[in-house]
Formats: sequence, C-alpha cells, structure tokens
Amino acid sequence: MHNSSQDIAKKIVWLASYPKSGNTWFRAFLSALLGDGELNINEMKTDGIFSSRRIFDSCTDLDSTYLRDDEIKLLQPDVFCNVAAEYEKERLFIKIHDAYTYNQVEQPIVPTQASYGALYFIRNPLDIVASLANHNGSTIDQAITLMNNPKGCLARQKNNLNVNNQLKQLMFDWSSHVESWTSQKAIPLQVIRYEDMLKDPIATFTKAVEFMGIDMNQEAIVKAIEETSFEKLKTQELKAGFKERNKKGSSFFRSGSAGNWTKELTESQIESIIAQHMNIMTSYNYCDFKTT
Repeated sequence: MHNSSQDIAKKIVWLASYPKSGNTWFRAFLSALLGDGELNINEMKTDGIFSSRRIFDSCTDLDSTYLRDDEIKLLQPDVFCNVAAEYEKERLFIKIHDAYTYNQVEQPIVPTQASYGALYFIRNPLDIVASLANHNGSTIDQAITLMNNPKGCLARQKNNLNVNNQLKQLMFDWSSHVESWTSQKAIPLQVIRYEDMLKDPIATFTKAVEFMGIDMNQEAIVKAIEETSFEKLKTQELKAGFKERNKKGSSFFRSGSAGNWTKELTESQIESIIAQHMNIMTSYNYCDFKTT
C-alpha cells in the first residue's frame, strides 16, 4: 500500500452517523449537487463506506475473510490513507457507521492525516428505532436492544472470521456513538440534526456544503434539495429498487419524517430509550420529546 504521510492530502470528508439518521439522504443530496441536479440513487457520487470489504481487499491485496477484526482495524487507517493518496479527486466523501474508536496500538481507526473533516448526522433516537427495525427486518424491541447495547455492532463476525460484504462495525450504544465522534478533537466536525434537515433544508444543507469546502451557489443547492425530496427518493426505490436496502427490510425509504415515535412506540419502549440516553438527548434538544 502507498502510505507516505507527506503526500497524503487531507481530502476525506467522513459522513458519520448512527444508522437511520439521515446519512443516505445527505449522500443523495450530495450526489445531486455534484451531478448538476441529476440523481440515480443506485449510482451515488460519493466514495463508498469505511466498512467496505471490497475497498479493504483491493488496497491490501488480502482476503479479509481470513482476518480477525483486530487485524483489520490495524490496517484500516493505512487503507484509507492509501485511498486518499491514490484518488485524484479534490474531495472524497465516505460514509461511516463505526464509532470513532482506536485499534490495539491506540491509533484511531479513522486516519486523521487523510481527513478534511466530518459531518455527524444525529436524529432523535425515539424516531431511529422503528426505522432501524424496518431496515433490519427486526422487531422494535430488538432495535432498542441494539441501540442500548454498549457493544452494539453491525456485520457481526462468525467464528471470528468476517463473512459479510462489510467489515464489522463497532457502534457502541447510541449515546456512546454520538459522544465518540463529537468528543474527538483530531478531525474538524460539524453536527447536523436530521430534524433541521427537514425543518430548514436550505440553511442546513448550505451550512454543510460550506463546511466541506465545496463552491456551489444557492441555486444549485436548492435544485439538489428539490431533486432529493423524500417523495422522489421513494419513487426511485419503488421503480428501480435500491441496492443499499437490507434484504431483510421491506423498503429503505420509509416515512422520512420526525415524530412518528409517538404513534409507533409503546410507553415502556419510550421509557427504555429515554432512561439510557437522556443526557445526550437533552444536549441535542430531544429532551422535550416533541418532534423538534
């Protein structure tokens, strides 16, 4: 792998989030923005996901199915330094659901030397739950168990070997995932609330575009927002499918709104989430349990 630190440009923008927090919507917007307002949800103009086994195997010339997770985490920083060094694009946009963690040599798994910045998408966990259950083909209670699990992860390994299309992603519980990204100081970060994306999309998306150092006028931003309305995204999925949909789930784009938890969760389910995540929910104005 190519990994000479002096020629690794800080070009990666991490699109970080706990699952079902607006990451895919934003990537669709970004694809439309970079594509002059045109969007095909199955041909996003972003640059893959941190947990991609294909990217890992291609960069390392290894078969990651034979590696343990701790071995993979030792190599992931170099993999994405290599991606940053080899790609000629000025900016790379890479999705990540992993928490901001460290490998066994106390190195961040996300390579700070190749990072331009990170957008962290956050959403009321009360609204995430039903969306996560739909995506995973699970019950709401199972989704709550995952969100409340301090060792929660995606693409869990079997027999200590990775047999999924994606590498294992340690997420912690929802609150710890938020804190892992928002408390790190190595990568410039902007937090974006899903609810603000809904409530004031022009201001919210414009702020994100400016943070990423993309030179786009207001007209182009508005056009990209219009092209990626929830109705249009859902229509595309109904017509052509969406390759990122979990085969266990019924559809990827479900309701695209805020406040559905009031109709979808029982009182005990609501209490279970609030009991574990009250502090972070309060920090991001989810404490009054309304839709704002």
